[in-house]
Amino acid sequence: MKYRNAAPALIILAALSAVGAAAQDNACSSLEGMGLADLRKSKIVDEAHPAGAPQNDRFFSELAGDGNAAVTNNTGVDRATGNNIERNVAEALNCFSISARQSQLEAAYNLGVMYASGLGGKRDYAQAAAWFKEAADQGDSQSQYFLGNMYREGCGAPRSIAEALKWYRLAAEKWHIGAQEGIAQIYLAENSLPDSGQKWHALAGVPPAEAAYQVALHCGKGPGNACRPADIAVWLRIAANSGNIAAAHDLAQLYEQHAAKFATGSEAVKWYLVAATHGHANSQLHVGLSYNTQGPSRDMVQAWVWLDFAARQGVEKAAEVRDALVGEMTRREFYAAQRLRRDMEQVAGILPRESR
Repeated sequence: MKYRNAAPALIILAALSAVGAAAQDNACSSLEGMGLADLRKSKIVDEAHPAGAPQNDRFFSELAGDGNAAVTNNTGVDRATGNNIERNVAEALNCFSISARQSQLEAAYNLGVMYASGLGGKRDYAQAAAWFKEAADQGDSQSQYFLGNMYREGCGAPRSIAEALKWYRLAAEKWHIGAQEGIAQIYLAENSLPDSGQKWHALAGVPPAEAAYQVALHCGKGPGNACRPADIAVWLRIAANSGNIAAAHDLAQLYEQHAAKFATGSEAVKWYLVAATHGHANSQLHVGLSYNTQGPSRDMVQAWVWLDFAARQGVEKAAEVRDALVGEMTRREFYAAQRLRRDMEQVAGILPRESR
């Protein structure tokens, strides 16, 4: 008799467990879509096998026999994906674990991916967070970014905005775009002030977009206001996300300056385009130049239109490049550019009234 209510109790516990799991999954929305494509291989570097040496079957066999952690990690990736070898997820996890215990950064990251995505079975966000931290402690910016997301969302770790900012900042210093965006979102949504909050307080009552832009402009100027470029990028992003067009242009310039080292070129074009569609003449010039870059993605029709918009606002270089471009365009391309310009002129704000 005393066990009469056991079954209902178990059902209730199971239901509560399911609700808890669903809540955890909802908290981990930033990790959705993670999968095999996110696994990373290691670069093979060994004293007996210089980095430039041919990496053939014998090369890998020798290293694997020596217990090389990088090779073990790469074998794990192949096992997980079934690349030229029978797919075996359990063996992949084993390879990653062996390699990670030898402080192999990519292996620790890969374990984080496996547990976060459920590739190795049931999702285990706590294990994922632990392994991402292992890689993050070794300086991996993507792991630092994921860890920031997890602390921000309370996914696999206690929710902590302070911890989220800590890991986002480490990744942001390496120009991780997502991390910089994460910091900007926290400052806007969480009413959390950064180190240069004193300047922000001084601008109390000023609209957020303008206040953030003013902080960015003063960042790094004068004693007590020293900011690194990545800090400035965050402030500009806050202002740009809040609708400040000049900030969007300046942010694009900042990313363009660091594109060679941090591959932020596409992010630069993105923000130039944001400012250009709101009538910023110099951004329109940059968008036109990006479309005019030699290569398979060159689009002379788009280039001509954006250069024309900038030229009509008095940008001399835009007029020069636009006019030179006409000599390369076919008649069909030129007429297509005319039609596109007429269509785009209907976009509110793309050209000041006096430039139409």
